[in-house]
Amino acid sequence: MSFASELRDELGALPIKPLCCRRAYLYGLLYGGTVEGDSVTSTFPANRDATYHLPEHAASLIHALFSREATVSPITRGAHRYARVSFSSRQAARHLHALFTLPESEAAAETLADKLEFRCEHCPAHFLRGLVVASGTVNDPAKSFHMELKFPNDGRVEPVHILLAEAGYVPGRTIRGDMAGLFFKSAGDIQEVLAHVGATSHVFAIFNSQIERDIRNNENRATNCDAENINRSTRAGIRQAAAIRYLDEQGLLPSLSDDLRATAGLRLNNPEITLAELAELHTPPITKSGLNHRLARIMAFYEKAIQS
Repeated sequence: MSFASELRDELGALPIKPLCCRRAYLYGLLYGGTVEGDSVTSTFPANRDATYHLPEHAASLIHALFSREATVSPITRGAHRYARVSFSSRQAARHLHALFTLPESEAAAETLADKLEFRCEHCPAHFLRGLVVASGTVNDPAKSFHMELKFPNDGRVEPVHILLAEAGYVPGRTIRGDMAGLFFKSAGDIQEVLAHVGATSHVFAIFNSQIERDIRNNENRATNCDAENINRSTRAGIRQAAAIRYLDEQGLLPSLSDDLRATAGLRLNNPEITLAELAELHTPPITKSGLNHRLARIMAFYEKAIQS
């Protein structure tokens, strides 16, 4: 089951006792649909692998709150399965039609709350929960952090944007053809929105995924750093060996002291090994600090030689 399906499962299983909150939740489910006269139609994902079936769930709420029987019709679009839920209710149609034609103004969220008849402080969160369930997509956090709410591009996105902003979550906006979207790309923002609508387990799933990603990034940075250190050491060794080879070709190595000639010979024969490994090859072994000092003196002698 996909992350989004599991999220719908969790949100769909949450009980809602107050009648006003159940109505707000149902209007959130229906917010992405269409209204023609007294007829209301919404299209939902039909994931049969889920324990919670959104179309049947919506139909059950419609019957409980509006005393209307909803028709559930299966739809297939390529490899994706959906269900169209239709019912007739003058009350529901009137409320939704009023929502879809709200003015684009700072008062839109307040007007939305009035039209939906929010009766308590919890109604807005349940409305948003319905939006997330029916119109939301949330990527698997193991792949990317992205959450989006999609609606027809007819102005109904504005009240939701204001409602989210008033709750403390300011989404980005996008338009794709005849659809408009509100999105979040920050793991923290997505966690806060999901916590607001009650998806506690998925908040922790994103949190755990974020921790795992941070650990992987730190490991990658450490690995890259180690690799760069090795590359840097190898490049330095090759440069030192080339300088020693030049000194040898010019007959200048006998001018070095015995300890420097010993180090020069070892480096010439082992240009790619690390300083620690090169220090161990000496008889007796010397410290890395002592080896660095010897190599610096050899390179200084080389610089002086090529300038002469």
